[in-house]
Amino acid sequence: MSEAYAGAVAGLVPVVLFLIMVEVAGHRNRLRTLFGEMARPAALVRAMARRPARGDAQLRRAARAVEQLNSGVRNLAWVSAYLAVSAVTAVLLLDAEMRALRWLASADPGPAAADARFCLVVLGIAFFRVGLGPLLDLVNPVREGAEIILPALRSLHRLKASVQEADRDPGAPRP
Repeated sequence: MSEAYAGAVAGLVPVVLFLIMVEVAGHRNRLRTLFGEMARPAALVRAMARRPARGDAQLRRAARAVEQLNSGVRNLAWVSAYLAVSAVTAVLLLDAEMRALRWLASADPGPAAADARFCLVVLGIAFFRVGLGPLLDLVNPVREGAEIILPALRSLHRLKASVQEADRDPGAPRP
């Protein structure tokens, strides 16, 4: 490790750590919103577990509530994994920072190749995490959009097929 390299590591780590912490703060707000959205469906499901639903309307409400809870659990798992990766990355960054500062502060620093490699790997992981984070945030909206659009496309395809079938047989009733 050289003085310039250790200084660069010591200067970069706080910046990258700050970027990660800003994203974590945004996900904290996302979790609060998620828990707020899940409260009503959870209460409905708990109530229906105590008193089984009667009638189609209650069953439809229960089914919607269960689907909302399933979606919330998927989002919760995604955000939890994201936050866990952020925490591990933050710990590694702090370790790299301390290694660089320890090397800079030592009276006879020496080469410290293992520390230099560790800092390089940790900064690479952190850069990857910071750059990839916003892209991964798109996964849930894309998946949710696909869950809406794909069934509609299948219905459209069935409708188109039935219209084409009706065109071949003019005496058949139209859908």
